[in-house]
Amino acid sequence: MIIHSITDNIKKQIGNLFFWLLIFVILFDPTGTILHKKDLMFVLVVAFNILFYKPDWSKLPWILLLFCAITIPYLISCMRMTLVDETEVLAVYKAISPVLLLLWIRNYDLIKLSKGPVVICCILMTMLFFLILYYPQLEAPIYYWQAAAGFPIIINHRTFLGISMFVMYLKSYVAFVFIIAYYFYVVFSGVHRNILTFIYLFFICFAFSVSGTRSTMLLPTFMLIIVGYITSANKKYAKYILYPIIFIIGLAFIILLIALISDTGEASNAVKYGHIPSYIQLFEEHPEYILIGQGPGAFMYSEGFNKVVFKTEWTYLELVRNYGLFSLIIIGVFAKPLITMWKHRRDAFCKCMFFAYLSYLLIAGTNPLLLSSTGMIVLLMAYSYEESITSQDVNKQQK
Repeated sequence: MIIHSITDNIKKQIGNLFFWLLIFVILFDPTGTILHKKDLMFVLVVAFNILFYKPDWSKLPWILLLFCAITIPYLISCMRMTLVDETEVLAVYKAISPVLLLLWIRNYDLIKLSKGPVVICCILMTMLFFLILYYPQLEAPIYYWQAAAGFPIIINHRTFLGISMFVMYLKSYVAFVFIIAYYFYVVFSGVHRNILTFIYLFFICFAFSVSGTRSTMLLPTFMLIIVGYITSANKKYAKYILYPIIFIIGLAFIILLIALISDTGEASNAVKYGHIPSYIQLFEEHPEYILIGQGPGAFMYSEGFNKVVFKTEWTYLELVRNYGLFSLIIIGVFAKPLITMWKHRRDAFCKCMFFAYLSYLLIAGTNPLLLSSTGMIVLLMAYSYEESITSQDVNKQQK
């Protein structure tokens, strides 16, 4: 009995280690061009789980739905002889392959496992930021190196509201949303709070503040407002002290958000708004795309880029263009954990996780993050947390 318990513990630790490494590799190297270990770690994690854990077949329908929602429009596009980029089609299937790990997700607490990789990524990016800041001559070689590697790290100079900034970030930053919410919750609730909590949160917030995209720069502030309100709602003096502070921060956040969104002179906004007329024209000329989709990897002309492309930043419009009504299935697979979290919203931490995941899905609407390896990691985190909630309900019923 003791030997069996020890064996199970060792098995669990090895599984957690493999999954921890997979999460780190995907978050730090989402393009797979720095460490070149993303495929290897994925295969190792899948092989380990096949050998040592029984699959949870209740998750199989969600996996099949996701693959079918992509495959059926692709087959239709083949029958219609639509011109597609086969490399992009393969990239889509490769990007969503981590969803197979849903079969064993009940054996892992991915939010807990993700804390280390997120903090390490933010510390490394902060160190690199200051290194370039103090030694500007390093910026050019680092830029050309990461450009050759497919831009896993974005280094740029951007102007927001007339203010020029040197910015740097990982493409996977938005996938850190659960961990941002977790550390804010720890700070406000006092549960497991210590000096390291503040240090970790500082590195995370700083890395996001110099990230250079509106969504990632504002994300910590948004989570501060949400988590601060949720955790202080029932406190005695909240309405006299915390509520006014949260209100002022929230008002400033909204004003800044509106100003950033309406800044049409900013290059990124100009490009994004330029895509919309192209979508309108495409759906007017081919209304059948709304029903059956154009197929993954299909091309369209975009005024934003002023060229033919197979992908833009408008994720949900892209889903409709590529997959038609089947896009509702894809959105449903991503949205399912939200329903469970909302049902358990009386728990403060669960409510924080709900808004963290919801904010990710909203941000993904203007960034190509959903059907990607980072999107799958966030999806796995959401289902992992959903599994922990439902297992707690089962345990309570059994007692």
